Amino acid sequence: MYKQRDIETLWSKYEGLLKSLKDENIIKLLDDQGQRILMTSFSQREKEPFCGIGGIVDYSLKLAKNANAFCKALNYDVDKGSIIKCSLLSIVGRIGTSFEDRFTETTSEWHKEKLGQYFDWNENCPKYQINDMTLWFLQHYNIKLSWSEWNAIFLLKDLSSEDNKFYSSHKSRLSLILNLSHSATLKDEFDEINGSYTIPF
Repeated sequence: MYKQRDIETLWSKYEGLLKSLKDENIIKLLDDQGQRILMTSFSQREKEPFCGIGGIVDYSLKLAKNANAFCKALNYDVDKGSIIKCSLLSIVGRIGTSFEDRFTETTSEWHKEKLGQYFDWNENCPKYQINDMTLWFLQHYNIKLSWSEWNAIFLLKDLSSEDNKFYSSHKSRLSLILNLSHSATLKDEFDEINGSYTIPF
């Protein structure tokens, strides 16, 4: 079975941080899509990162924590509000489109027992890149982004991929922080899933 989370505590932290930005459009997004954001899994299988209800909220909060730590370690003068906004909203696109969820709960007991798969792709949901759908949601709710914020969300994926090589030399400091944090967040989660221990220094 996938990890069971204290979703009330997770949502309280997530919502509280975003509301601290005092952006009415972000609050509107939370009011409209909050239930979907909270219920969406980051991945499909229990051995994959952040699987289960509360998965993308859990990931986003840990991404923000790591991003703040990298910012301090690198002595970067990056706006804390931008770190919060980009970390917590960067994968909102994982919920799906405005009318279709990206994942549906697996009904096959065989898939659950043999593969540890608890979520299926929703074939009725159009295919898209997570970053692109995230930016669509932010545009739809009129959430304003600075250039560095847009750049950070757009490039929050594999910078070595062919479509990102063109942009990789022009990433903002915020983008660098988020990508470092993304890698660290996923590594920590895989270590927890696999029972590994990372020396904390």
